[in-house]
Amino acid sequence: MESVPCIVLIDGDCAMCNATAAWFARRDPAGRLIFAAGQGQAARIAGEPPGGDPGTLVVWQGSRRLVRSTATLTMLGLLGGGWAWLARLGFLCPLFLRDAVYAALARHRRRFPGQPGACTRLSPFHLAE
Repeated sequence: MESVPCIVLIDGDCAMCNATAAWFARRDPAGRLIFAAGQGQAARIAGEPPGGDPGTLVVWQGSRRLVRSTATLTMLGLLGGGWAWLARLGFLCPLFLRDAVYAALARHRRRFPGQPGACTRLSPFHLAE
Protein backbone atom coordinates (compact mmCIF):
# COMPACT_ATOMS: atom_id res chain seq x y z
CA MET A 1 0.00 0.00 0.00
CA GLU A 2 1.46 3.32 -1.07
CA SER A 3 1.53 6.12 1.50
CA VAL A 4 -0.17 9.44 0.85
CA PRO A 5 2.28 12.31 0.29
CA CYS A 6 2.34 14.91 3.04
CA ILE A 7 1.96 18.61 2.38
CA VAL A 8 4.45 20.34 4.69
CA LEU A 9 3.68 24.01 5.38
CA ILE A 10 6.66 25.98 6.64
CA ASP A 11 7.48 29.59 7.40
CA GLY A 12 9.15 30.70 4.17
CA ASP A 13 10.82 33.64 5.93
CA CYS A 14 12.61 31.57 8.58
CA ALA A 15 16.15 30.36 7.90
CA MET A 16 15.83 27.46 10.37
CA CYS A 17 12.53 26.32 8.84
CA ASN A 18 13.97 26.43 5.35
CA ALA A 19 17.15 24.63 6.36
CA THR A 20 15.08 21.93 8.02
CA ALA A 21 12.90 21.58 4.91
CA ALA A 22 16.03 21.25 2.76
CA TRP A 23 17.40 18.60 5.16
CA PHE A 24 14.19 16.55 4.86
CA ALA A 25 14.02 17.03 1.07
CA ARG A 26 17.57 15.67 0.62
CA ARG A 27 16.60 12.53 2.52
CA ASP A 28 13.27 12.04 0.72
CA PRO A 29 14.09 10.82 -2.79
CA ALA A 30 10.67 9.13 -3.02
CA GLY A 31 8.99 12.55 -2.75
CA ARG A 32 6.66 11.71 0.13
CA LEU A 33 7.07 15.25 1.48
CA ILE A 34 5.87 18.22 -0.53
CA PHE A 35 6.92 21.60 0.87
CA ALA A 36 4.99 24.84 0.58
CA ALA A 37 4.89 28.19 2.33
CA GLY A 38 2.45 28.31 5.22
CA GLN A 39 1.13 31.60 3.88
CA GLY A 40 0.84 30.48 0.25
CA GLN A 41 -1.75 29.07 -2.11
CA ALA A 42 -1.26 25.45 -1.03
CA ALA A 43 -1.95 26.46 2.58
CA ARG A 44 -5.18 28.21 1.59
CA ILE A 45 -6.30 25.21 -0.46
CA ALA A 46 -5.57 22.92 2.49
CA GLY A 47 -7.83 25.06 4.68
CA GLU A 48 -5.29 27.02 6.69
CA PRO A 49 -6.38 30.41 8.06
CA PRO A 50 -5.36 33.55 6.13
CA GLY A 51 -1.72 34.26 6.87
CA GLY A 52 -1.12 30.63 7.83
CA ASP A 53 -0.14 29.46 11.28
CA PRO A 54 3.10 31.38 11.88
CA GLY A 55 5.70 29.77 14.07
CA THR A 56 4.16 26.31 13.74
CA LEU A 57 5.05 23.48 11.43
CA VAL A 58 1.87 22.15 9.83
CA VAL A 59 1.69 18.86 7.94
CA TRP A 60 -1.37 17.68 6.07
CA GLN A 61 -1.34 13.90 5.72
CA GLY A 62 -4.45 13.19 3.73
CA SER A 63 -7.22 14.88 5.73
CA ARG A 64 -5.24 14.84 9.01
CA ARG A 65 -3.73 18.13 10.17
CA LEU A 66 -0.60 17.53 12.25
CA VAL A 67 1.31 20.26 14.08
CA ARG A 68 4.50 20.83 16.03
CA SER A 69 6.32 17.71 17.28
CA THR A 70 3.73 15.30 15.90
CA ALA A 71 4.25 16.79 12.43
CA THR A 72 8.04 16.58 12.78
CA LEU A 73 8.02 12.96 13.93
CA THR A 74 5.57 11.98 11.20
CA MET A 75 7.89 13.50 8.59
CA LEU A 76 10.85 11.67 10.12
CA GLY A 77 8.93 8.41 10.02
CA LEU A 78 8.22 8.83 6.31
CA LEU A 79 11.95 8.89 5.56
CA GLY A 80 12.12 5.21 6.52
CA GLY A 81 15.08 3.23 7.81
CA GLY A 82 16.75 4.45 10.97
CA TRP A 83 14.82 7.71 10.81
CA ALA A 84 11.54 5.80 11.16
CA TRP A 85 12.89 4.03 14.25
CA LEU A 86 13.95 7.37 15.71
CA ALA A 87 10.44 8.71 15.06
CA ARG A 88 8.90 5.71 16.84
CA LEU A 89 11.11 6.38 19.85
CA GLY A 90 10.10 10.05 19.77
CA PHE A 91 6.42 9.13 19.81
CA LEU A 92 7.02 7.26 23.09
CA CYS A 93 7.73 10.60 24.74
CA PRO A 94 4.59 12.32 26.11
CA LEU A 95 3.10 14.95 23.81
CA PHE A 96 3.41 17.77 26.33
CA LEU A 97 7.17 17.17 26.63
CA ARG A 98 7.69 16.87 22.87
CA ASP A 99 5.75 20.07 22.25
CA ALA A 100 7.63 21.89 25.03
CA VAL A 101 10.92 21.13 23.26
CA TYR A 102 9.37 22.18 19.94
CA ALA A 103 8.12 25.45 21.50
CA ALA A 104 11.57 26.23 22.94
CA LEU A 105 13.16 25.80 19.51
CA ALA A 106 10.38 27.77 17.81
CA ARG A 107 10.82 30.70 20.21
CA HIS A 108 14.47 31.04 19.20
CA ARG A 109 14.23 30.00 15.55
CA ARG A 110 14.95 33.50 14.20
CA ARG A 111 18.35 33.43 15.94
CA PHE A 112 19.61 30.53 13.84
CA PRO A 113 22.07 31.59 11.15
CA GLY A 114 21.29 31.22 7.50
CA GLN A 115 19.35 32.88 4.76
CA PRO A 116 15.58 32.92 4.71
CA GLY A 117 14.02 31.94 1.42
CA ALA A 118 16.02 28.72 1.05
CA CYS A 119 12.71 26.98 0.40
CA THR A 120 12.85 28.29 -3.14
CA ARG A 121 16.11 26.38 -3.65
CA LEU A 122 14.46 23.00 -3.04
CA SER A 123 14.03 20.81 -6.08
CA PRO A 124 10.76 21.37 -7.94
CA PHE A 125 9.96 17.73 -7.09
CA HIS A 126 9.53 18.77 -3.45
CA LEU A 127 7.78 22.12 -3.97
CA ALA A 128 4.05 22.62 -4.16
CA GLU A 129 4.22 26.24 -5.29
